[in-house]
Amino acid sequence: MADPFSPDAFYGSAGEFALSALEAHHAGNHRRVPLDAGTALEHLAKACLARRSPALLAELKGESSIGSVIGLLRIEGAGVPAIVRTVGLSGALERAGRFVRSKAAKDDLGILVDMRNGIVHAAEGAEVEERILAAFVQQADALLADLGRDREDFWGGQLPVVDALLKDVGDKLAHRVEVRLAAATAMLERRKAAEGDAVLSVLRAVSESVSLTTSQRLHRCPVCESFGIATGDHGVEWVPADWDKDTGQVTNVGGEVWFTAQAFRCRVCGLHLDSQAEIDACFDPVWEIEDADWRDYEADYADCAEDDAYEHWREDMHER
Repeated sequence: MADPFSPDAFYGSAGEFALSALEAHHAGNHRRVPLDAGTALEHLAKACLARRSPALLAELKGESSIGSVIGLLRIEGAGVPAIVRTVGLSGALERAGRFVRSKAAKDDLGILVDMRNGIVHAAEGAEVEERILAAFVQQADALLADLGRDREDFWGGQLPVVDALLKDVGDKLAHRVEVRLAAATAMLERRKAAEGDAVLSVLRAVSESVSLTTSQRLHRCPVCESFGIATGDHGVEWVPADWDKDTGQVTNVGGEVWFTAQAFRCRVCGLHLDSQAEIDACFDPVWEIEDADWRDYEADYADCAEDDAYEHWREDMHER
């Protein structure tokens, strides 16, 4: 019997739900769209997790979860539980997010998750549906790339629809960003004329020493080259640090700190970008913080020594 928890099984199921979501959108079946699109993303995310370890699929709710972990790992002699409980849509996307970077707008993806889970009911809005569909296909494409799967194979005859969705979003986004860049450029020219280059030079220097919160980073403004403030999230990406020369197996890991910007503000020219997608149209919204200590951003390992990180990481991966 085929393994229902294999990457191939989740991938096949995801394809069926993805096509159903797009067909529902075409037919005007607004209530069906978030249900099928959300399920497609859940199964794609689970395929990405299962490809790494089936244990990453387990729902974690106390000691009772160990049965699901044992069942997913097929550990001999431990018995097979009658029911194996796996993580839901939100958890699957969050776990997959440790390995997969997506350009999908975080807010729109959150709306899709809430609609699929029945927390919010906004499926009748055409604009909302277009936004969540765009986030859906962007997230799906990122997961497909992680799986090494061909987009044409997954989307089939709906690939032109998917590309059109992305193009439409891109066109609207490009227009909005173009207007904001032009407005910021005009503001900069006005300030030059009124205050002079010397004052602007001082303001640029001050922009490098502003006080930041834990969710902020400085980034060069694409209009005036001053340092603007990016607001977003930090995340730790695990990378192999040491190998056993004889076996080739990883014996230790290290952490890289990455920042994902969700908003950007420049105090010199007034440019403001209000979403990850808008930022992506101007500069890469994800970058590595090379001088950061990963232990400052990974609470589970905040107190451990660097030499112990690999053992903690292995335990964490096993529990997931």
